[in-house]
Amino acid sequence: MKYLMMAMALVITAGAAFAAGSGDHGHAEGHAMGRPGTAQQVTREVEITMIETDGGMAYEPAALEIAQGETLRLKVRNAGEMPHEIVLDTPAKNAEHGALMARFPEMEHEDPHALRLEPGAEGEIVWTFETAGTFEFACLIPGHAEAGMRGPITVSAPAPAQAQAQAQAAAAVPAAVFTKGTVKKLDKAKSKVTIIHEELVTLDMPAMTMVFEVPDATIFARLSEGQKIEFVADRVKGKLTVTGLK
Repeated sequence: MKYLMMAMALVITAGAAFAAGSGDHGHAEGHAMGRPGTAQQVTREVEITMIETDGGMAYEPAALEIAQGETLRLKVRNAGEMPHEIVLDTPAKNAEHGALMARFPEMEHEDPHALRLEPGAEGEIVWTFETAGTFEFACLIPGHAEAGMRGPITVSAPAPAQAQAQAQAAAAVPAAVFTKGTVKKLDKAKSKVTIIHEELVTLDMPAMTMVFEVPDATIFARLSEGQKIEFVADRVKGKLTVTGLK
């Protein structure tokens, strides 16, 4: 297939890879599009499928239209027979990172705005699109974007009246109260975390060690045992739940 030949050619010309290191790379600093969102902030869910055809590779849908300020849960599934990525960024940044991937093809993204999925795997990204403009989602594995696995993200600014209504609605919502704590234990099978926490003001709960539900996979993935955290907790369907994480 043409896209396989293209991918192999780029890998062959990439040069020698690092002799040591994990191969993961992250870019957690401020992002042009916005910031990671939380489960509470999600306003819309969008399903994205990674596919392979005789003519190349693609995402379905091929483009995203988003209103500025929206928090999307992107539910991504790899329906192909090869590993694929989805990286949300500016076209220039994706081109820069793609060139780096061509030099070091063993590198994998480890960012809140990116996913790498094996065939048949699923994952999700929760993101708040704070900046209006044109961005991109693309697979930066060498040869994949060139084979068609990329698409535009258009983030549109609201009309003045809509912007005013959004500002008023945001002002009416109380700011999230973060509580400091230390992760004592993670239960991946049940998506639960045990936290030694300070007083939970919003729940009128004194400082103690407590088990919390973590239904948001993007939040759970950011936790590790012994980690110092600042988190938001609430009662969701009668259960103590971590709903936000700094």
